[in-house]
Amino acid sequence: MDMSLGARLARHPVIATLYGVEQFDDFVTSAAEVAIVANVDLRKLHRVVAALAKAAKYVIVNIDSCDGLSQDKGGVEYLADIGVTSLVSTRVATIQRGNRAGLVTIQKVFVTDRSTWPRSVKALEQSDPNIVQLMPAPMLARLSQQDRSALPPIVASGFVCNEADALEALKGGAIAVSTSESAMWNMKLER
Repeated sequence: MDMSLGARLARHPVIATLYGVEQFDDFVTSAAEVAIVANVDLRKLHRVVAALAKAAKYVIVNIDSCDGLSQDKGGVEYLADIGVTSLVSTRVATIQRGNRAGLVTIQKVFVTDRSTWPRSVKALEQSDPNIVQLMPAPMLARLSQQDRSALPPIVASGFVCNEADALEALKGGAIAVSTSESAMWNMKLER
């Protein structure tokens, strides 16, 4: 079985978003193969990553939400040292460091209005992430075909609350959706 991120998302395009460790057991027993781990205390992060790897789950660490890592220039190297192969960040410099370290990088982009989109595109050009996490998911429908073709693959996030939201994002061109709604982690979604 292919354990790469792309193959996992092709099989099950719902990424579990774990805020802390409260939903850890729900994720491990779910059909979701990939999780974004956020808000985990730095002292617990290594144990969480190791336990998820042992459960054959793919871990993406939201480095911005981990106190002690987010602003530390050595944070990316620390993640690589503990076996993390992928990170998500809003910061261009962090994505660039992740790229240099050989990690799969996901740049989170918040689009609050039309004026923030051109700045987001410029940041994506500078950082060159492997994947874009676009927030909120309904923004996906607003992207022009030109923007879509210029961007890396997109994970839609934010306001993905049910099957209809997920299907709309996937039909709109997203490779996956991310959600903290644990009921969605077992959904079988047809593209």
